[in-house]
Amino acid sequence: MAKEKEVVEQKPLITIDGVQISVDELPEEGQATFGRLQRLNQKKVNLTLDLEEIQAGINFFSNRIVAIVNEAKEPIPVNGENESTLESDDSE
Repeated sequence: MAKEKEVVEQKPLITIDGVQISVDELPEEGQATFGRLQRLNQKKVNLTLDLEEIQAGINFFSNRIVAIVNEAKEPIPVNGENESTLESDDSE
């Protein structure tokens, strides 16, 4: 025979004015308000993760567009001269 494990369910606690209170001990309205707080905190966590993913996507595409521009960029000669000629002119 397999031994059955006793499952002890921990009830959430909330600290009010330095006193820990089990959510079950709260009045019905307090329990409902606690439930809303839990849902809102979970939404906040999810939104934070979404924002991190969005920022990663923005970073990727920003870096990609810079790479595309740099790949396509060719030195533009000034008055038919190349850059090495221009640099040597500055040093004279």
